Amino acid sequence: MSMDNLLALVEQYKEAAQLIEAAQAEQEAIRDRIKEELARRDTNSLEVGCHKIKLTDYTQTRLDSKAIKTVAPALYEQYSKTVSGKRLTIN
Repeated sequence: MSMDNLLALVEQYKEAAQLIEAAQAEQEAIRDRIKEELARRDTNSLEVGCHKIKLTDYTQTRLDSKAIKTVAPALYEQYSKTVSGKRLTIN
């Protein structure tokens, strides 16, 4: 593959990344408007056409690996797992 072809691919990649970022921002804004409408209607669920909207609370627990490594380094070492792979970075 020539450098010109590779440059064209990188530029397509960057353009696609920008489109994805814009679409995600739009999706987040729409999500916020839907949440606002649910709040305005004082409900956590609604049927709109063939779609069901539900807003539910959840709790998530995560381990603070930095704190565990500080307080119990042997335990951290025993249960930590290293994952390897290849990451493509284009700036």
